[in-house]
Amino acid sequence: MNLLRELSMGEIVSRIAAVILYAGIQGLLLAVIARMMGDRRPQYDGRLTGNPFAQVSVWGVAMASLFAMSWVRPMRFDPKQNRLGRWGLVLGAVLALAAMVATVPVIDLLRPLALMLPRTGGYAVIYVLSQLQILVLASVALNLLPIPGLIGGVLWQAIWPGEERRLLRLEPFGLALVIVGIVAGWLPNLATMPLPWVQLR
Repeated sequence: MNLLRELSMGEIVSRIAAVILYAGIQGLLLAVIARMMGDRRPQYDGRLTGNPFAQVSVWGVAMASLFAMSWVRPMRFDPKQNRLGRWGLVLGAVLALAAMVATVPVIDLLRPLALMLPRTGGYAVIYVLSQLQILVLASVALNLLPIPGLIGGVLWQAIWPGEERRLLRLEPFGLALVIVGIVAGWLPNLATMPLPWVQLR
């Protein structure tokens, strides 16, 4: 909880901007990979878009602003449409998370462009990009957990493809457990760890 006392308003605002970017990219990656595997359900649900407001989770934003860890709004898949069957759901989730990690070095390429902006604006953009890198790494690690509501929760849909309604009822409890784990400090927080390749100042 010491982390909360050390947060500045600027840091919270930067994390909110970062999580909006994160949600848009991560949600789009999930939907694109599902579509490539033949599953049109995310597309029909309006998730095949980079619009972050179609992907963002309100509780995910709250956790990101305070603890730099987040998740996107749970996405529904149809294992019957997936070319690889129900285990294609797990592969798609892993590929989407791996692709998200791959954006971390790409974000570094945007820093010189930010320096072309007016000084104050450029520094603000660089700070948001740094927060985005931390948020991506922490959130990908979090979403590997096979908890309903997180991306890794698709594991249960692969194991029990006919139990979608039951899994949907478990999502609020799963996310509540995640929130408690983050607040209580049971889950490692990358925001408090030194990351040498991320320059916040």
